Amino acid sequence: MKRIHFLRILLIFFFLFAGANHFINPNFYFDQIPPYFNDKEFINYASGIIEIVLAFGLIFPRTRMLSSIGIILLMTAFIPTHWYVIEQKGCLPSAYCVPIWAAWLRLIILQPLFIYWAWVVRK
Repeated sequence: MKRIHFLRILLIFFFLFAGANHFINPNFYFDQIPPYFNDKEFINYASGIIEIVLAFGLIFPRTRMLSSIGIILLMTAFIPTHWYVIEQKGCLPSAYCVPIWAAWLRLIILQPLFIYWAWVVRK
């Protein structure tokens, strides 16, 4: 039980930080959003708000399950972004460059890990 509690707290802090970063450093995210999505600014800020709300939802037992499901859905919704980074060979014009293996790692290892993590802390 203590391990699950620790994992929940860690996930809460991660999503609070990630959500806040959408407002602190929005330009970092704009280039990650594929060009076929309109209104990158709205998508970025909406993602940040959703991440923060879901993080707070993990705190309370009554909203924890819903927040965990929300995180799973959000991580699934981010898949096109990860795929876009792979299509760009890991380099985005004004955001960053990562080795292509790191872009694949983010998609096939880290994304499922976050989904699993959200599922584990749901109770």
